[in-house]
Order: sequence, then C-alpha cells, then structure tokens
Amino acid sequence: MAGIDFDCAYCGEHHHGTDGSAANPWPALGFHRPDPYLELDTHARRFHARTTDDLCLIERGADIDCFVRAILSLPITGEQITLEYGPWAAVSEAGYLDYAEHYEDPAHREHYAGQLATAIPGYDHPFAVPVQVITRGLQRPLLVPDSTFGHALVRDFYDGISRREAELRIRSMLLPATEA
Repeated sequence: MAGIDFDCAYCGEHHHGTDGSAANPWPALGFHRPDPYLELDTHARRFHARTTDDLCLIERGADIDCFVRAILSLPITGEQITLEYGPWAAVSEAGYLDYAEHYEDPAHREHYAGQLATAIPGYDHPFAVPVQVITRGLQRPLLVPDSTFGHALVRDFYDGISRREAELRIRSMLLPATEA
C-alpha cells in the first residue's frame, strides 16, 4: 500500500505519504469521549457529566463513573513501529482522583486497574477487556490489556498485526462520515 495522507487535528498540517516510521508517523486514532458519555442524552451530558480531552466523570445518582484517556499501542509484526489508538478507560474513583491530583506532575508514575471504555472498530465486546492504566508523567497513560483475558484485542496487543491491517484500520477511520 502507498503511504497514508491525512490532515492532522493536533498540528493542523497536511501529512503526505506517512508510512508509520519515526520520521513519517501514522496518525494516532483518537476517540473524543468515552462511549458511556456518547450514550448520554443532551440533558445528562449537560447536568450529570464533566469532561475534558483527557478526563471524564458521569454522575449516576450516588455513583460516579470515571474515565481517563490513554494510549493503546499495537505492534506491527516484523517491524519496529506501532499503530496508536487513543481510547478511554474506566477506572475507580480513587484511581481517577489520584490521576487528576497528579495530572501536571511530570514525575507521577502509577498503575490503576480499569476496563476499556471505547469501542475500537473491528473488535467485538471491547468493554469486557480489563486493562492496566499506567501513568507516565505529563504524557497520556498507557493501556496494557490483561494477557490472560481471551479477546482478539488482547491477542493483537501481544502478538501484533500486519502492516496491511494497520493501514486498512487507519484508512477506515480517516474516511469522512457520510449521511445515509
């Protein structure tokens, strides 16, 4: 496949012929909000949720659902590159509060148990995947799926995917949405 062209939402520039290398990286496939937030109606979003590009809280009566945005890297088999996703993970309230308290601390390193909270295209039932959310200072946390959990995403995380598959996934997510 030829390199991938895309307009970068982060830097605002057009990138031509990206191949996933360090000099010509692919775009990270980001998700603006966690799926439970997207499922809320307008009223619930306005009065029961608080969200930024990296943190999200949803009040559900006496309970609070807590989410953090992270990075999930799938290795490309036989190469030294990865396909990067920017999904959300549900974490405990204690984990969320600790992360939020240390959000601007460049030395903060912690692990939180969580579950994937983003439907990554191509995977059935991704919300069942348990993950470790690993903070790394000022960078978004990394997600590491539980290696003992039987799921295609877990297999791909540990075994990798082909370059062709990575490029197909990127191209499918870059396609403009069309109205039916």
